Amino acid sequence: MDTRLLRTLLVLARTGSFTATAAELHLVQSTVTSQVKALERHLGARLFDRLPSGARLTEAGRRAVEHAREVLVAEQRLRDAVRGSSEVEGDVRIGAPESVCAYRLPQRIADVALRWPGITVHLTPVGTRAAIAGVRTGALDLALVLEEAVTAPGLKVNAIGVEPIELVAAPGVPVDERYFLLEEGCSYTDRFVRDLAATPNITRFGSIEAVRSCVMAGLGWSVLPRVAVAEQLDAGTLQRVRELPDTTLYLVTDPRRTPSAAVRTVADALA
Repeated sequence: MDTRLLRTLLVLARTGSFTATAAELHLVQSTVTSQVKALERHLGARLFDRLPSGARLTEAGRRAVEHAREVLVAEQRLRDAVRGSSEVEGDVRIGAPESVCAYRLPQRIADVALRWPGITVHLTPVGTRAAIAGVRTGALDLALVLEEAVTAPGLKVNAIGVEPIELVAAPGVPVDERYFLLEEGCSYTDRFVRDLAATPNITRFGSIEAVRSCVMAGLGWSVLPRVAVAEQLDAGTLQRVRELPDTTLYLVTDPRRTPSAAVRTVADALA
């Protein structure tokens, strides 16, 4: 079997779009369509339902995705064994909170790319629940989560650092009037809300940028990682109301899966 077909399968399963898959793989859309049809013929099953909203995996497609990942990992291990550790290559899929994706990982990933140009890192912003589920199903090779503690039976969880958290506001904003927080599922904001004596007026966003902009405009207070507001604190456009307890950063992996050299290399770089 041409393993390029399996790579196309996995990207289309993740994006749900023939157009996005073609762009990511640097192919024309007709080639993606042809590859999917060829794989369906080879396996004797329909792998995707083509819907107006996009391509959706069938039950057979979901089973194919799980085994396709194993085949590609095995292929990469073969390449690693033949070429030796000096030529580490392959894809590595990481899920992490938005703040970690935006402020902590870019330099680490750039360092990896400089030393091992054959490694391609695919970074996805996800919450804790989705990150752990992604590692468990094999959709993610590695996950980073910010939590007080992580319970993930069957997975390996290592504490690799801490993230300082700040309660911030624009200068002169009235006390406790309104909070702009990240969506539920963000561990440090959920913990902050639990610790409040009364239920405040809260508006939630899915973006750190949106939260920070509202606070800088003087609309209320927020809880954010220090790294996300360091520049504004230095410039005086935001002020620290008080420092909150740090949140632990964990690296989550699946010990049941044999990682490729690329995954091991990136995991070591993160840790």
